[in-house]
Amino acid sequence: MRFTSLINFLRLGDDAEDPQVAMKAIESGVVFRGTNMLILVCAILIASVGLNVNSTAVVIGAMLISPLMGPIMGVGAGLGVLDLRLVRRSLKNIGFAVVVSIGTSALYFLISPLSDAHSEILARTSPSIWDVLIALSGGFAGIIAVTSKDKVRGNVVPGVAIATALMPPLCTAGYGLAHLNWTYFAGALYLFLINSVFISIAALAMVRWLGYPQRFVEDVKLTGKIRRYTTLIVLATVVPSIWLAYRLVVENAFVHKAQEFIAYECTVPENYLLDKSIDAPNRSITLTYLGNGITSADSVKMYQRLALHGIAGADLKIRTGLSLQELDKEQRSKNEGMQRQIDDQNVLVARLGAVRDSLSQVKQQDQALMAEAKAMAPGLRWLVTAELPGASAKDSMKQVVAAHFVNYPDTAEMARIRRWLIVRLNDKHFALAVTADSAKVIKEEEHRRRR
Repeated sequence: MRFTSLINFLRLGDDAEDPQVAMKAIESGVVFRGTNMLILVCAILIASVGLNVNSTAVVIGAMLISPLMGPIMGVGAGLGVLDLRLVRRSLKNIGFAVVVSIGTSALYFLISPLSDAHSEILARTSPSIWDVLIALSGGFAGIIAVTSKDKVRGNVVPGVAIATALMPPLCTAGYGLAHLNWTYFAGALYLFLINSVFISIAALAMVRWLGYPQRFVEDVKLTGKIRRYTTLIVLATVVPSIWLAYRLVVENAFVHKAQEFIAYECTVPENYLLDKSIDAPNRSITLTYLGNGITSADSVKMYQRLALHGIAGADLKIRTGLSLQELDKEQRSKNEGMQRQIDDQNVLVARLGAVRDSLSQVKQQDQALMAEAKAMAPGLRWLVTAELPGASAKDSMKQVVAAHFVNYPDTAEMARIRRWLIVRLNDKHFALAVTADSAKVIKEEEHRRRR
């Protein structure tokens, strides 16, 4: 008695819409042409841009205007009233919308200069059993809004559109297709499949619950076939989501245990934990330290402590980003290198100084020789000396002396200059080269005569 009263309480009663009006509203949302087609294109572009720039508000806008809910509810309602023509038309339009949505979004992501997968994309690549519950609850809310009076629909339909989120998963699949990321592609399509199947199931259950009249004479065999196929589809959709939910729970538990392990077991004296990384799917923990270095005893101790936190067998990677000892060694090596460079520079400076002093000495010597030579030979214009390289033998030629006169000196003057040079150059073997302006003039006069 109480159960019957509860059932009657849950019925819509006076809020229920006329079945013919409700089914007409459902059928009007099935077809994609005219207004619905234009809205579909706009929703695809808005969702793609929102996912691309990681804007939650823009993605929500695409959810609100997306017309995909209509044909999905049409499948469930058509099965509920045995209107197979409505079911076929709804499935055809869903397939058309899926192809257009994925193709258009893939084309957008191919030409978009932004290629990073932000949180709005990542959130739609790993569905689980919770998405099944959301889709089922949203589907019931949506079909209740359709089968109720208008005073309810205005508040419910936008919320259902946001909760079930049909368009963003299809555009995420387009992103995966554009970048050949099949994990994202499969995950997003699976999320769309979950939402579609359980919205349809909710519509089917609600139409049967409200006792909508059958469009055709009820066929026991057809009803049984629909029930079997529906059960198979539900199971095929739910089972993977349960496994994904289990994996998500396990990974979440590993993250919490790993964080607890790091907080309590990974403090090493004279070392600072510079970075920590937890890879839950691969059960891996990576720690990077800065300090005096991690000894093998510290590493063994941390490995043993994994079991105390329930993550025994996890892959623990311990790295030293830069130890202080290595830093000191590097600094010493750098200082030694700089000192060597300074020493080499000092040697080079000393050599250049010696060369400069030698040149200065030679210049002073030439100036002194020039002064003495001009005093002895007034017709001398200039006199220079040069050491010959490689002259090491005792009797070898060691110097060259070049003297230039106004007039070519006679034999006596040449002999006097040679005796002076022998004394002045300390008996060094030298060669004397003498030139004169008068010889140049004679050559020029001979040249003019020949012409």
